[in-house]
Amino acid sequence: MRAWPGLVLAPVLALANLYVLYALVPAACTLGKAWILHATAALFLLLTLAITAISWQAFRAARAELLPLVSLWSGAFFSLVVVAQWAAPLFLGPCAH
Repeated sequence: MRAWPGLVLAPVLALANLYVLYALVPAACTLGKAWILHATAALFLLLTLAITAISWQAFRAARAELLPLVSLWSGAFFSLVVVAQWAAPLFLGPCAH
C-alpha cells in the first residue's frame, strides 16, 4: 500500500515545516542569514513533492480506487501549504516585526 505517505506524512511534514521555520527565525535574524529559512522551506517542499510523486504512482497503479486519489490530492494540497508557508520569509524577511 503506497497511498499512506500522502495521507500521513504530507500533513506531518507541512506541520513540521511551520514549527522548524518558526524555530529558526531568531537565529536567522541574529545571524542575518535568511537563506537558512529558504533552504529549510525548499527541503520540506521537495519532501512533500516526493510524497506526491509516490502517491501519483500509487494512483496510476490502482485504477479508479478512492484511497490513492485522496492520497494524491492530500500530497498536492500540503505541497501548496508548504509553498504558502514559504511566502512569509520570502516576502517579509527574518527580522520583520
